[in-house]
Amino acid sequence: MNKTTLGMALAALILMVIAFFKGGFALVGEGFLAGGRTLLEVFPLIIIAFTVAGSVSTLISREMVTRWLGEEAGWKGPFLGTLMGAMVPGGPFFFYPLMATLIAQGANIGTMISFVAAKTLWYIGRVPIEIAFVGVKTTVVRILITFSIPILAGAAVNIFLPNYAEKIRAEVMQLQMRGKKTQDRGAQID
Repeated sequence: MNKTTLGMALAALILMVIAFFKGGFALVGEGFLAGGRTLLEVFPLIIIAFTVAGSVSTLISREMVTRWLGEEAGWKGPFLGTLMGAMVPGGPFFFYPLMATLIAQGANIGTMISFVAAKTLWYIGRVPIEIAFVGVKTTVVRILITFSIPILAGAAVNIFLPNYAEKIRAEVMQLQMRGKKTQDRGAQID
């Protein structure tokens, strides 16, 4: 069990204890039911997201990823990561598995930080909704103010944390290998 899973399990246990003392087994049961409903709602999306991420890893070569998004890309990497983040549709169930796949394929960590920052700040699919709710002027001001943040965030990671990239890549690959082992065990049981 990795640290993230252990931490989440501990948080769930603490919340269950609090729920028990606040409302007994009925409140704990309500929590399980609410979590189960959420799981049923997002399960199809999770399956699709991981299918896309897996397809990316088989269709895009490691050489291509490292050339355009890896160390070889240099300063182009954060720019390309920013453009990807601004254009790639979907929520976190989609773009985090994609990000993990690209990191495992050789993408630079700074480039992927730019990707996530742009996804959060610049996603073009959100602009019409933003204009409808807050107006053109506020939207333009927000875009101008946040324009450089994704690129600078990715570049800062590349400059100030250059050795951190391999540690993150190793952790991502370890998580993916653990998932593959679980799949293989499941296939053996069938």
